[in-house]
Amino acid sequence: MNDQQLDRNLQSTGKECFVIYFREFCDSSLSNKEVAEILMRETDYTEKSCRSRPSHARGIINAGRAKDALMNISVSRVPEEIRRRARELAEAL
Repeated sequence: MNDQQLDRNLQSTGKECFVIYFREFCDSSLSNKEVAEILMRETDYTEKSCRSRPSHARGIINAGRAKDALMNISVSRVPEEIRRRARELAEAL
């Protein structure tokens, strides 16, 4: 996955969503459908959006670009709490 594909998948997932649900996206015991159901319960995203976000996020993770994505988020225009959590998650990888 090149940088342009990373940016596109991150945009499709949503930076805040990627950080908040990072553990769920990384959990291989959960199917994309199960993660989508979690998103539907806990967010106000549309059903279609909830179904697409897990595959985009897992595309980043499976390509080995999770740390790059988290570092990108840690310096982007998102709330400070999200930037802080992104840095913490990146350091743990």
